[in-house]
Amino acid sequence: MWETETKSGGVKRAVRIFLPAIHLASNSYALVESVLGFARDIVKAVYLAGIQLYTRLVCIEREFPSSIRLRARLDVVPRTAGSERHRLSLGKHSLIETHCVVCTWHGDVILKEGASVGIGSVVVGPVQIGENSAVAQNCFISGQSHCYEDVSKSFRRQGFQVTPVIIQKDVWICSNCVIIPGVKIGNNSVIGAGSVVVDNIPAYSVAVGNPAKVIKKYDFKTEKWVRA
Repeated sequence: MWETETKSGGVKRAVRIFLPAIHLASNSYALVESVLGFARDIVKAVYLAGIQLYTRLVCIEREFPSSIRLRARLDVVPRTAGSERHRLSLGKHSLIETHCVVCTWHGDVILKEGASVGIGSVVVGPVQIGENSAVAQNCFISGQSHCYEDVSKSFRRQGFQVTPVIIQKDVWICSNCVIIPGVKIGNNSVIGAGSVVVDNIPAYSVAVGNPAKVIKKYDFKTEKWVRA
């Protein structure tokens, strides 16, 4: 009985001695990882800031006056060696708002005169936005998507489908809309808030929903919007 108690006491003392040491080593390792991660974040932030400065000074075609907010992110310079650099072009009085992301890695992004992209929106080329057309807040417009034909492989390794999005002149894309590759939206149309556009929208139409459907068209005889 005494021997059992002695062994048990020894185990408890060993636990009291070594367990804090194990915790300290574990915490030290986590601290080192955190410091290294933070250092990497700083280096990456400086690198990305340099890329943004170079992009704004050298890589954009723009007419004056046009405006790109300082907190917009412009992914124009390819990150893959040997990749083609596509155009980001801004016409007169065009605007890219705060917290927007514009990516031209797979195709041109062209804003015609007076076109604008609202706060927090993402535009992935190839995309063309026509004269005086407005993309509101938090929209997603993409002319490319991942291919996913072979389920035995990751979609990241199956390439891209690239089909331009064309938004013609005087179009209003309301907030939180999604427009997928290959869509064309005709002149003077309105896409209602929260809509997902998967098919072409004719000119002088109002489309809403998921998927977006035309609910109104402009009648030039009566000069009024009528139910479709």
